Amino acid sequence: MKHQHLSSHQTDSFDKEYCESLNRLYNDNIRLSEIRWFFNRAYDWAYDTEAPSPEVVLLGTAIPEELVIASGAVPYWIIGGSLGSCAWSDDLVPRDTDPVSRSITGYINRPDGMDLSDSLFVVPLMNDSMRKMAYDLKSSGRKVCLIDIPPDRKDPYAVEKYTGQLKAMCEAVSKQTKTRVTRKSVAAAMKTVSHARNTMRRFMEVSRGHQDIITDAARLFVINAYYMISSPEEWCYHTECLINEIEYRSGTSKQFTQKDPAVMLLGSPVLFPNEKIPFLVSDSGLMISEAVDYVSMKSFVTYSSRALWGSRDRLIRKIAARWLAYDSAPAFVRNDALYDYVSWFVRNRKTEGVIYHVLKGQIEYDFELERFETMLAQYGIPVFRLETDYQYQDVEQLRIRMEAFSEMLTQRRYREVKKAS
Repeated sequence: MKHQHLSSHQTDSFDKEYCESLNRLYNDNIRLSEIRWFFNRAYDWAYDTEAPSPEVVLLGTAIPEELVIASGAVPYWIIGGSLGSCAWSDDLVPRDTDPVSRSITGYINRPDGMDLSDSLFVVPLMNDSMRKMAYDLKSSGRKVCLIDIPPDRKDPYAVEKYTGQLKAMCEAVSKQTKTRVTRKSVAAAMKTVSHARNTMRRFMEVSRGHQDIITDAARLFVINAYYMISSPEEWCYHTECLINEIEYRSGTSKQFTQKDPAVMLLGSPVLFPNEKIPFLVSDSGLMISEAVDYVSMKSFVTYSSRALWGSRDRLIRKIAARWLAYDSAPAFVRNDALYDYVSWFVRNRKTEGVIYHVLKGQIEYDFELERFETMLAQYGIPVFRLETDYQYQDVEQLRIRMEAFSEMLTQRRYREVKKAS
């Protein structure tokens, strides 16, 4: 394993955080041979100094990469997730900036990092931090393409507005790659990403409840790895191999009885390498039945074979409509897509509690909290709001609160079983 050599290379906090997360994921899932490919790709993404400079850099995940691919680019994602990279942005952003934005800024300005001076940055304007980041990039002479997401889905012109934004993005990326966007290239890219997103959903479904085979933190890591790999087809192939291995092991091993209370992880997404929250959930005796955030909700933005017909502009409009229907980025004034899915999930799947994860500075999630609490209370599901950032100093304090929540859920289960008997 490539990443095992990292333990002796802790020259800064980024190396330390990255290797510790990889090492624990590896050790906790050592029996899964197929997952090692994902660990090696994560290492390559962070440390391959010979990789060519990307033509197009995507900030965050709220971007229809199908149109970037159709425009001739290989997406290079920078989505945040690292405390170490936050340190590289200390002199560039205010101290109270949310950790995801700080981490993204740090990656862009990484010392001795990849040369991004000639890259086109595609920036979705989904919060104030992203708007400020886009302004700073333009001010420093970078090439920037902005995507203004319509904040109100009920706006009768929302689809048309978003379609115009996506067409402008295609033009900007095409100019960068010197590749013409055609009906055929858009349809092919829609088919490719649909396969990837369907594979995401199948993987999360097959791996759910098999903590004896794959840990919850590793499940989230595999989804995050999609943004570290240049080829969606390659990610799909290895994820399908991993699915097959999980299905084989679950069929040949002794029946595993799930004893830990099942909880939903909701709110701010967990992004590798900061695995603090899923590690704490597991250590506290809880199982993540589902992680619901704007990263995981992308898996529902798929297209049927019938949707692949039409002119180029018609296909772009279909992409815009589909994204507005299922995207759950913080840009929306009411996150109905997220709310509807959570409501469906708790009605149809076993969920004993919800951990509502809020990263400091991402107040848009707190605006939604009361709405979720009211809905979940109707099903008798308790909500534990957990506010943190990428720092690790609060781990023990969070552990105490998480263990108390776990104990409360265990006692509730015991009382329900006793009442039923």
